[in-house]
Formats: sequence, C-alpha cells, structure tokens
Amino acid sequence: MGNSYFRFKKFNVEQENVSMRVNTDGVLLGAWCSVPFSENAKALDIGSGTGVIALMLAQRLADAQAVDCSVEAVEIDGPSSVQCLKNFTSSPWRKTMKVYNADFQSFAMEQPQKYNLVVSNPPYFNNSLKNPSEVKKTARHTDSLSYDDLADGASKLLVADGILSVILPWEESSVFASVAEEKGFCIKRKCNVFSKRGEEFPKRVLMELSLKKNAEILSEDLCIMEHSLEFTPEYRNLTKDFYLKF
Repeated sequence: MGNSYFRFKKFNVEQENVSMRVNTDGVLLGAWCSVPFSENAKALDIGSGTGVIALMLAQRLADAQAVDCSVEAVEIDGPSSVQCLKNFTSSPWRKTMKVYNADFQSFAMEQPQKYNLVVSNPPYFNNSLKNPSEVKKTARHTDSLSYDDLADGASKLLVADGILSVILPWEESSVFASVAEEKGFCIKRKCNVFSKRGEEFPKRVLMELSLKKNAEILSEDLCIMEHSLEFTPEYRNLTKDFYLKF
C-alpha cells in the first residue's frame, strides 16, 4: 500500500479514502490543459477523486495572478467527495474552490453556472472485467459516466468559446472524439503521450475540444521517459511546478 498522501510543491493530497489515487494521467492533464486566465473565469473538474487536477488548475490560476477565478469539482462517490473537500480546504486556494457530491448527468442538467474550462480524467473501461470494488468500478468504467453523457453534459456547461479537456488511452481517444463530434465538438489541440522514447504507439492522448470551429488541430508529442528510464526534459518541464522531484 502506498502513502495515504501525495505531496506536491504547493499543496498536499490526502488519498486514503478515495476511489482513485493520484496518478500520472491526472497530473498530465492538470499540467497540460489550457487554463483560462481571463477575469472571473471558472473551471470544472468532472470525477475529481482526490481533487488533484482541480488543485493544479487553482495553482496555475493563482501563479498567473488571474483575477476572481474559481475551480469547482463534481464527484459521485461520497467518501471521495469528502476527501476532495478536505484537500481543497487545506490548500492555499480554499476560498476559490468547491466540490459537489453528485452524478455528473444530474449536475449538468441542473447547474445554471457556465464554465470556461471543463476537464476530466474519465472512466474508460468499456467491456473489460469489472473490479470487485464497487467504488473502483465506478471510477474506472464507463457504466457510471459514458462518453456520450460526458460530451453532452460538457456541451451544456461550457460558454460559447469554452474548452473540454480530457486524457484517454490511445485506442479510446478516437472513440471519444467521434462521440464528442456528434455533440458539436471539434478537436482543437491534442498531445500523444508515449511512456518511453521510441515507442510505436502512444499510451495516452490528451485532447482539447471546443464547440467553436477551428481551422486546424494543434498536434504535439510528449515522451515521459528516455531509454535510460530517466524522465525526459519535456516531461520535467511540463510538471516542474508541481512535482517535488523536479
């Protein structure tokens, strides 16, 4: 069993009673996604778990001295939402953060607030063997939040020029992109994430989608490790404001 907490440079994340602990996917998304630095901008983290992505967004907004911005989170699992709130409350940005214990489908239907950015490290197991833990099953499988529900809900919650940003396995990314396109989204920016230098196929894909049409897709690659198993300069540069080891 790992530590009951994960320490970053400017905040700590307690993770003992959560559906999903801090992982590389969440940190990648929190560091990579485009953050709206305009005055009164609002961001929403869907399926927040520990709240790590939301906390990273709050740090980035604060570091950029963004004015009157806020970060909110939605988490369906009760114990996870309680832990998420505690992590928010113990952070330097407690006054600008909020968590809702709710399923995203209901939240999207009832929430009048609009957001400039919606982020999610969503469930992506569609037909695989289910985890015996009900909590982990909810966090990992699309039964609780389908791609269709995620895209549909985000389209309702975003402002006209808002951005939906997600991270998915490479083989699932095209599936989600097709579903999102049916809801009016188009890919604005994407990043193919390779575990090691020289791999043929990426392990993950980071995507930003918008309801506003764009002329071209900005595409990039990111490698996490060299052949020597040392972290690459580009990965260090992306995450250096957060990881203690960098």
